[in-house]
Amino acid sequence: MRRLSRASAALLSVALAAPLGAAPETEPPKDVGLMERTSARLAQIDVTVSGPKDVIAGLTAADFQVKLNDKLVPNVIVDALCGETGASRAAATPTPAAPPVAVTAASASAASAVPAERASTVTYLLYFDQPHLTQAGRRASIDAAREMMPKLMAGGNRAMLVSNANSLKVLVPLTEDRSKIDAALAAMIDDTNDFDPFAMTEENRLAEIMGEIGNRTDHAIALAKGYAREERSRQERDLNRLRMVVGRLAEVDPPKAVLYFADNMRSNAGEHYLSFFTGFTLTDGNGKSTPFARDVQLEASTGALPLDDVINEASANGIRFYTVEGQGLAGPTTFIQAKGSGSSTTNQEPGQHANFTNPQLNHQRTKDSQATLVTMAAETGGRHFLNGVTPGKMTAQILEDLSCVYLLSFDPRGWPEDNPLAVSVVVKRPKVKATTRGRLVIQGESARLTARVLSAYAAPTANASPVDLRIGLIPIGYDKGRYQARVQVSVPPSRIPGTIWDLGASLASNGAVVQAGSGRVSLATPGVPVVWEKDMEFSPGDYELVAVAHETTTDELAQRELTGTWPRIDDELAVIFPVSVSQPAKGGFLRDGNAKTSGALVIPEGELLRGDLPTALITLVCRAKDEKKPLHVERTLIGETETPVGKDDIDMGQDRCAQVRDLIPRKTLGPGSYRFVVAVSSEGTDLTRIERKFVVPDLTAPAAAPAPGSAPAGDPPSPSPPPHAPSATLYHREADRS
Repeated sequence: MRRLSRASAALLSVALAAPLGAAPETEPPKDVGLMERTSARLAQIDVTVSGPKDVIAGLTAADFQVKLNDKLVPNVIVDALCGETGASRAAATPTPAAPPVAVTAASASAASAVPAERASTVTYLLYFDQPHLTQAGRRASIDAAREMMPKLMAGGNRAMLVSNANSLKVLVPLTEDRSKIDAALAAMIDDTNDFDPFAMTEENRLAEIMGEIGNRTDHAIALAKGYAREERSRQERDLNRLRMVVGRLAEVDPPKAVLYFADNMRSNAGEHYLSFFTGFTLTDGNGKSTPFARDVQLEASTGALPLDDVINEASANGIRFYTVEGQGLAGPTTFIQAKGSGSSTTNQEPGQHANFTNPQLNHQRTKDSQATLVTMAAETGGRHFLNGVTPGKMTAQILEDLSCVYLLSFDPRGWPEDNPLAVSVVVKRPKVKATTRGRLVIQGESARLTARVLSAYAAPTANASPVDLRIGLIPIGYDKGRYQARVQVSVPPSRIPGTIWDLGASLASNGAVVQAGSGRVSLATPGVPVVWEKDMEFSPGDYELVAVAHETTTDELAQRELTGTWPRIDDELAVIFPVSVSQPAKGGFLRDGNAKTSGALVIPEGELLRGDLPTALITLVCRAKDEKKPLHVERTLIGETETPVGKDDIDMGQDRCAQVRDLIPRKTLGPGSYRFVVAVSSEGTDLTRIERKFVVPDLTAPAAAPAPGSAPAGDPPSPSPPPHAPSATLYHREADRS
């Protein structure tokens, strides 16, 4: 994911697109015999209980009174997680977590009186919200996490480390290895790429506004509006990222907690800028808000929506937030005038308003930030740590919270879905105190699927999937400072008939999602690959492609990330894009809404090729602005011998790049290892070269594995060449040069 900026709107498009003609989209999923009985998904509320150990360890359903929106919840099932936990299990082998509970509505009542007790393995998500951490807060947060995690992860507890900066990165996927978490935290300290200075430069923005207030109020108002809008935009982006990552814990057994580190995340983002101005500027003669004040207040008020989305996602999946203010007691140091203070209008120019009351420290922005951290924790049943709480104290309180958790489960049918419900839990047994979240959200199937897909985009390396999702790139050209390439997302053949795949990809560059697309492919026949393609534009520099595929019949979700760098075209006299290799295959191909039953499948580096199929080799050769002479491009296939594939002199004219395409005919490549070498020179001077290695197996050998995307036995592969590689020589048509 992310990694992702303003991703939510773009990534929601992954849901539907044109289906493949092989099977109508309206065709109902086939019963493949995967389910033996109908079951009901339970809604769960996690409750921390405290009191005498001999009392809290034996609670039953009769001891709890649960209400949602003041309405009593019947037939509550109790699952006690009050066994050994945390540091007490440090030397013990952790008990495997029980599978997710699924019971029929009829069995819920019968089980309600029988409590289940098992040892609890806690899952932690460490989330560093870098744009909202000051420099001091960032370092303090890292140091605190390094001190806390050895104790929090003791006894088999797991953790995952995520950093949100210019892009969203999963630094450590879910692991029980404390050393991996500590090493990644240590590496964060001096990693300038894993940093965003937005919070650190807030003082500069305040000082700039203060300077303009003393000169021209209209300029100060313009600055405040712009900075408030920027903060609100970043807040929405970063909360959307957080919500998507939180969704990665949906299928994890409770207890589960997010340690969220931030200094200036505000639900009313940007509103604190109004506190720099006097009442004269914020209200008119009738006491009503001025247009400036109304605009900022209105936009700030909408910031509660993305925060609610985060809390609702956590509440739907039983996740607690433990929010940490990294900067501790370090407060604002800018002397400004408090909101509503007196002002004078003895100005030389209209629109200027000097303020002669004694200046004082404005703490509004700190109050807003802390109130947001308090809300996140309180609404999810966690705790907030403000004003420099020590790591030792935070660790002790978190372990205490999670030492005895009861899961209260019930049949959610009949309760409203996708809306927050106020939670009330009372323990009837004396001397026992219950602490729980403030709201519960019962997600419907559509909302749950959307959250899963978005979380896969946000954290593609977080969870493994048995589906071997592939991402391939075919370079096309270069125009107006941007590269063009075909993005291919493919899923290997499945044995299940009647599969329906939703596939999509999101392209992030310079920390922002710049392009995204998706499509649906339906297949009535098993044993063929599914392929989605889209032409995208890439800026020079680093890029990140995140692909997600969801199969609707089996509910299988797969994700994969591809990162790389497009060269800056003027850094060298000539550059070559890595060689793309493809072979023809039958399958469900979808490009720009057009469906086909065959096409060219990109073969990832390291995968085997089939010698009985034609092989297309494609690259892009580009010249610098100062290189005016023709480029000599020579391609050679090196195996047991060297075989010339093609050589051409390219006079690009005004173009900067040319696509080079070669086709090796079927049955030309025998079993063995090969190197495909592309060399570029000009007037006898070598400029650059690149090579691609591949292996062709002996298909006659009994143990030979089929190449990816190959047709199943009894279904001979199509000998037709890929549509984008119709000849073995460089095309000199204008369409092949950019």
